[in-house]
Amino acid sequence: MTHDPDQHAFVADLASLMKRWGLPPVTGQLYAYLLLQEDPVDLDTMVLDLGASKSGLSVAARQLESWFLVRRISQPGSRRILYEVDGDIERLLKVNGVQLKRFSSTLRDGARVAQGSTQRRLTDIADLFDVYVDVSNDVLEQRRAERTGPPDPGQVAALRDTSA
Repeated sequence: MTHDPDQHAFVADLASLMKRWGLPPVTGQLYAYLLLQEDPVDLDTMVLDLGASKSGLSVAARQLESWFLVRRISQPGSRRILYEVDGDIERLLKVNGVQLKRFSSTLRDGARVAQGSTQRRLTDIADLFDVYVDVSNDVLEQRRAERTGPPDPGQVAALRDTSA
């Protein structure tokens, strides 16, 4: 990473934002750092550039990888691992949509055993999450169509099935 103050500010800002989401600051620092990289980067380079511990960066990289935000690249014949930003952010959003649908379903289970205003509140929240996921999926489909042409109808049906 260069000594550009704007890049350092970006790294600090994203780390601060992700910390508010309950993540370690190093996770946000690493994600911001990787977003700024043209090429994949190994842990030793990350340590030098970010000044964080190798173990902390390794944990952060695995965490980001589990959310499909970064991709691990193995080097044939080497133990060295490179990391780069995974450009398919849509995958993360789809996984998030599936989780939100499960959350909505659990809220509906709660509404079935609740009474009165509590039942209405749980149903309203579940309805809101369902609409949010449906609209998000529509936006993803529209964005994909703008970039690649209209989706295959079978793919659209499969996407809707995974969010149910």
